[in-house]
Parts: sequence; structure tokens; C-alpha cells
Amino acid sequence: MKKYFAYFLLLFLLTFTSCTQKPDYGNPVVKPVAILKDMISFLTYQERNVRLSDDFTALNTDFEIITKESFLKLLSSGEYLPVRLISKDSISYYRLYQLDGSANADIRLTLKSWGIRELALLKLEGTSLPDFNFIDLQGNVFTKETTKGKILVLKCWYIGCQACVKEMPDLNDMVNQYKDHKDILFVSLAFDSKDELTAFLREKPFLYTVVPDQQDFMTNVLHLHTYPTHFIINKQGKIIKVVNDSKALVVALKKETLK
Repeated sequence: MKKYFAYFLLLFLLTFTSCTQKPDYGNPVVKPVAILKDMISFLTYQERNVRLSDDFTALNTDFEIITKESFLKLLSSGEYLPVRLISKDSISYYRLYQLDGSANADIRLTLKSWGIRELALLKLEGTSLPDFNFIDLQGNVFTKETTKGKILVLKCWYIGCQACVKEMPDLNDMVNQYKDHKDILFVSLAFDSKDELTAFLREKPFLYTVVPDQQDFMTNVLHLHTYPTHFIINKQGKIIKVVNDSKALVVALKKETLK
């Protein structure tokens, strides 16, 4: 009897341990202490390792899975650092690391504005693009009716935005990649006038359709504060992805076209 009791006790302990043991999500890509060393270290980490517009598994400080929205709300407090973990599969994992009192004030402020921006973009997903009437440099008209049944890839930018201009060669490559997809429209909205854009595009070719004089729409209708901003609108007119860089856009568009 003692033998059987010991066997069942061991079995219970093994089962309990396996049920309560936290999954191993991997070590940080960069240790928090190195990320928080100074502003340059933080910005380098942010640029090279983090894309919060991507799909990812969000973890709180205790390695518990939370929603992406909850993750970004906490990030927007300025009290947490998003730490990317070395993934053992194809899924990206980010864990929140709580800052202590010694954290750089500028880093805290950057984290707060970063979280607020990403949360605002996330909340746009699943909504409808407001009514629009875009007239491009060639006089072509784009409305909800004329774009119905097509995927609309929208870039918001202006000539003086260095990041907006720098990514154009990558966007041209993407447009060429989808040149046989007649159900995808690449349209860009710019602050600048028709004459300014015509002169600029002679020196910097851009394969998107370009719509001038859209500062009011982007600022007061879309409520954008960061450029470039890219939208993917599905064939039903719903915003499915909002990102701030071309790399994230390429990944998101590929996912949508594979559906």
C-alpha cells in the first residue's frame, strides 16, 4: 500500500509541477540593463529589434500572456520597456520590463509617446476609412466606390520628411512585386502642392499614385502625427493594418494577399 501511495504522490507532484511551470519564452535579444544604458543604446535597440506594429505575443512582467492593447496601454504609461525575447519558433514575443527610479527621463518620455502612438494606430484597425475623394496628379479620382473590391495600400507623407523619402526605393520594389495583382491599388497622400510634387518626383521617381494637398485630410480626419504612416484597407473597406515603416508594411501586405 505504501508503495502505491508513494507512486501516486510522485505522479501528483510531477503533474502539478508541469501545470504550474511557466513556459520558456526565451532570453532577451538585448538585456534591459544594456538597452537602458543611455539614449543612444535605447534608440539603437528600438530601431534594430522592435516593431510593435507586427503581430506578436504580449507578455506582462510575470511572463503571463496579455492582449496587445493591454500591453500598449502599459507601455504608454512610460513605466515599462518592451523587451523582445529570442524566439524558438516563428512567433515574436515581447515582455514588459518595469523601469526603476534610475531610468533616464528622456527614455521614459520616449517610451510613453511610443506607446500612445502605437495604441492609437492599433485602435484604427478594424474601422472603416473615412469617406474620401482623392484626385491624383494625373486627374484620376479615387473614392470608396471606385476602390470597392480592391486592396488599397495608402501612404501618408510629405516632401520634407526624410524617412518618407528614404523608404521610397523599397516601396517601389514592393509595387513591382505586385504589378500583376490588379486588385491592389498603391496610393499616396502628400501635404505638398501639385507643382511641388511634380518637380520633386522628376528627381525621386515613386511608383505609387500621388495625391497632392492632403494635409487637412491626414491631420484633421485621420488625426496623424507621425510620418510616414501606411494603411492597408481590405476589399470590404476596413482598415486591417496601420504601420510606420516599409518593412512592417511589406510583411502585413504579404499576409493579406495570402488569405
